[in-house]
Amino acid sequence: MKVLYTNAASIVEEWITNAESSLDSSARKIVGVDVEYDKLNGSYFSPKKAAVIQLCVGTDVLVYHICHADERSEKLYEFLFGYRYTFAGFYIAEDRTVLSRSKYYIHNLKDIQAIWRDPDNKKRLQGLKDVAGAIIDPIYFEMKDGFGRKEHRMWADPPPLPPKHLEYAARDAYATYEVFRRLDVFERGFFSLFKHSEKKRGRDW
Repeated sequence: MKVLYTNAASIVEEWITNAESSLDSSARKIVGVDVEYDKLNGSYFSPKKAAVIQLCVGTDVLVYHICHADERSEKLYEFLFGYRYTFAGFYIAEDRTVLSRSKYYIHNLKDIQAIWRDPDNKKRLQGLKDVAGAIIDPIYFEMKDGFGRKEHRMWADPPPLPPKHLEYAARDAYATYEVFRRLDVFERGFFSLFKHSEKKRGRDW
């Protein structure tokens, strides 16, 4: 992964420009997205807000410390708001609400949790680590290990983020992107097989 961490709107906009160039030349316009919050528990008078936004395109990851942003990015607003790209997240309902409190809105947002679950995992609620471990590599089953409530309380601390948090944020964004990308390939592959089922198939070697 190539990870860019910043709280500067101009750096964010430069990353987005490069991401758009890559996406516009790709047949599948997928962006992985994740949000970390400024507090573990919110209330009516003190709701959760976005502390960090992570975006991933391919192996390029942006970790934006938005609660300490130097200024608002209208380019980020337009990037998230439009329908040119498919944004993929995991358990997105709260992420969407929290982002809206920062006046950012994602319209074309797909929830991996609502699309696929590991049929061999008996957990009632499967997390990103369960899905990524099943689809990408078993090492992802351990992606959340050693990162607990104490660490989650630190997302809104003054920059820079500790290396442990930067690694966690980047890994979450990449896993989200890669899981959805592979599910998209699987779905199109099954559809293609069904579409051409009437044709005789055989080995090409």
